[in-house]
Amino acid sequence: MLHNNEVGAIQFTDPAHGHQEAGIPHPELAGRKARIPGTTPIYLIDRKGYRRYVSCSSTFVNLFGGAIPVNSMMVAEEVGDIAIGPPLDERAILVRGASLESVYLLDKGTKKLISSSQVMNKYGFDEKCIISVPQVLIDSVPVGEVWE
Repeated sequence: MLHNNEVGAIQFTDPAHGHQEAGIPHPELAGRKARIPGTTPIYLIDRKGYRRYVSCSSTFVNLFGGAIPVNSMMVAEEVGDIAIGPPLDERAILVRGASLESVYLLDKGTKKLISSSQVMNKYGFDEKCIISVPQVLIDSVPVGEVWE
């Protein structure tokens, strides 16, 4: 059965396998920003190859600064064929505890470790956007997946 999800993408429910997204994950595109021609929504392709809707301009600025390098934006009809993951939280930010060098993507109430500076570059995260907070705050946030 086809129906629209929270971001308007068509998905299907297969009674034998439960709820699934239409489309195929493309982990080889991890880190790319993507857009379907003639549309304004921008997606980030996550480490598992799912396109994640960047829900508002402030989220984009919080993570990537103000600009999109031309070589990291994929504009193609095929973007619509990439499986959709959950949208990035509109309050997603990059954080670092004051006493450690580890950087996390704070998204949907969990901290997701960004495992290296190479990963920061791969996703186009802007180091100037990292917010330094007391370590006790970082330690109190539940751990999510590691971004590689």
